[in-house]
Amino acid sequence: MATSKKKKAANEISTIEKSGFEARDDLKRLVFYIIIVNFGQSSNIIKLLKTNHSSAQFIQVGEGTATKKIRSILGIEDNRKEIIYSLIREEFVEEFKQDLDVYFAASKRNSGVGFTVKLDSIVGVKIYKFLTQTVRG
Repeated sequence: MATSKKKKAANEISTIEKSGFEARDDLKRLVFYIIIVNFGQSSNIIKLLKTNHSSAQFIQVGEGTATKKIRSILGIEDNRKEIIYSLIREEFVEEFKQDLDVYFAASKRNSGVGFTVKLDSIVGVKIYKFLTQTVRG
């Protein structure tokens, strides 16, 4: 009896997958990209992210760790930072990194750090599609 229940459950899952309810054929791996820049630079980084197919960006204001004495020696007036959290498809990460390098090299005022965090899973295909702007609502 347990075997027939397992077969029935497997058939139901197979039917749902085939029906397109949560079709998985167009899913691409996402990475969580985190960029920390000087205060006021996030709008430029957001533009770069959007041109590289990033679908979601979140900004948080932070504060650097340098003391007032160190900042005065280095000529840094503002200690505030902006932390940008974004989701970007893995296939566009290298292109984005190149664009970010160009942005940072363009001016001494454009400085920051960026790194990726691998995402192992996202719960639900609908959430994935929402976050990647594949489906709205």
